[in-house]
Amino acid sequence: MGNYNNFAEEYAEKTSQLETKSRAHYHSLLPSNLKNTKILDVGCGSGQDAVYYKEKGAEVYGVDISEREIEMAQKLNLGKFTVRDMNKLDYKSNTFDYVTSFYALQACNDVQQAILEMIRVVKPGGIILIQTKHPFRNLIEGWKNNDKLNYFIQGNVTSHILNRTITLDEPSHTVMEYLSLEILNQAKLLLFEEHSDFPASEQLIENLIYPTYIILKFKKK
Repeated sequence: MGNYNNFAEEYAEKTSQLETKSRAHYHSLLPSNLKNTKILDVGCGSGQDAVYYKEKGAEVYGVDISEREIEMAQKLNLGKFTVRDMNKLDYKSNTFDYVTSFYALQACNDVQQAILEMIRVVKPGGIILIQTKHPFRNLIEGWKNNDKLNYFIQGNVTSHILNRTITLDEPSHTVMEYLSLEILNQAKLLLFEEHSDFPASEQLIENLIYPTYIILKFKKK
């Protein structure tokens, strides 16, 4: 699951600068008023999104696999943040009004299980909002950086981000992992978007504009 403990402070600072536009769009897909709601941020990192959710009135919870990121989030005093594997969320079923995940799910080995856990802990009719690395970007980075030639076989992919100041090693994924029948049987897909966020993501093939992230919005059945 990635290696974020190694550069937590640098990652938080630089993503806050270069992901402003994509993060603003992501937030716009939630209601502007979150008062009297409970929201769980999966892969919460240092708490950047928690700041927005708290400002909008939500009771905020966050989980992340990185101890250092959670330490940083806890210092904000915005909610309850714990070190947790997103594949096994330590919350009762039907607990939250919203479950969100911004640029974190790609670090998980079992994407389907993580999304099923997000569906489990959200209330019936509740919303799951995900922004994550596009599998096509995985394909290009794996081919360029790791000599990975098969999209359908999971393997390590090296990414250079934020003007090559940070190197990530994460598992590859396919679109099917995010939209499996098991997921769609439990939640209705409300939104699917593809976008590019150069220069936050490294453009590996000159002049080729390709999607670097996807946004998925589900509603629990």
